[in-house]
Formats: sequence, C-alpha cells, structure tokens
Amino acid sequence: MFDLQDYWEYCFKEIDPETYDFSKSKPAATLAGFYENYLKDGDTVLDLGCGGGRNAHYLAQRGYNIHGVDIAVGAVEFCQKRFARYNLSGTFKQGTFDNIPFPDDHFLGVICIAALDHITIECAQASITEIRRVLAASGVILLTLDPPETDEDILDEAEVLPDSTMKFIRGEQAGMLFRRYQNEEIKSLLGEQNIISFDHTENGDRVIVCR
Repeated sequence: MFDLQDYWEYCFKEIDPETYDFSKSKPAATLAGFYENYLKDGDTVLDLGCGGGRNAHYLAQRGYNIHGVDIAVGAVEFCQKRFARYNLSGTFKQGTFDNIPFPDDHFLGVICIAALDHITIECAQASITEIRRVLAASGVILLTLDPPETDEDILDEAEVLPDSTMKFIRGEQAGMLFRRYQNEEIKSLLGEQNIISFDHTENGDRVIVCR
C-alpha cells in the first residue's frame, strides 16, 4: 500500500520542469496580502510543503530569500530545476513538517499553504512546535486549510483513522492523508493567543496568520 511519501513522489514522477507550462502554476491568492503586511524586503522565508514551488517562485521573484521543504524528493528536484530555469535563487531540501532541516530562529516568515491538513493531528501538533522552533521571535506564519465540510462522497476510497484523518487506500489518491479541521480545532492547535488573524476565502478556505 502506498504511504504518504509514495503519493507525493508519484505526483511529480511524470512532470518535466524543463517543458512544463508554468503559466498554469498560480500562487495562492493570500500571499500578496501576507508579504505586504507582515514581511520586509529580503526577508528569509520558508515554504513548508513547497510542492512544485508555485508560492516559492512568486516570493523569490519579489526578492525574498526563499527556502523550501517537501517530503517528496521529486518535489525538491522539481523546484530546483524550476528555479534554475528562471534564474531564481532558492534552497530546497527534503524533510517533513515535524522534522524541518533548518536551525532554530532561522526564518522571519513561514508559509504552509493547503498542506497542514495532509498529515495526522498528532503530526500537526508536532509540526507547529517545529515551525515555531525555526521561526525567529519576530517572525510570522501563514497557514491555509481547506473548508470544514464533510467527505461522504469519497469515504469508499479511504479509511478513517482514529483521529478522523482520512487515509486514501484506493484510487488515484492512494497513500494521501487528509483531515478536515473545524475552526475551534485550528484555534486549539495553534493556541488562540497566538493568532493574529483568522479569515475565510469565498470558497471556505481558512487563512490564518499567527506566531
């Protein structure tokens, strides 16, 4: 059975960054407001769960010192080739959310876009601790999570783990984890006193800026 890393490695297996049409790779709409309001020119920023680098690319083009971490070696290599193709500077490493391969107090910003809900709640708790370890005292975190509606239509493709995380066991998403968070669960995970803003997009995504 595929595990989580297998799934994300598979996602990048057939994509060639030398020929890929990056005009289709749009950054998250929340990024502009985040860097305008919370970052300074040239700040060092971590894209945690960087995937194909759409958000890292956007920030690097605006002069930020970008680092990315992803569980998939394929994603790391894809980002490296993407940045080389566009003559952008960035550092990408393989790692996990709960074991970030950077030193303490290293970043002034950490972004984790549509990724924290692809791990178990236990891993998410450890990951928040780890994010705060690599974040400077004056740094800020941007998180986005999917809407909190239910997933009855895909339950036949997944098993539900004890913490309500879904693990896909068949179909194209076999190996992927996904957990729907309620708003109060997010606030408990982060500590309400650490939350700077908690907003919703038109489609229900939660957008949180916190420390």
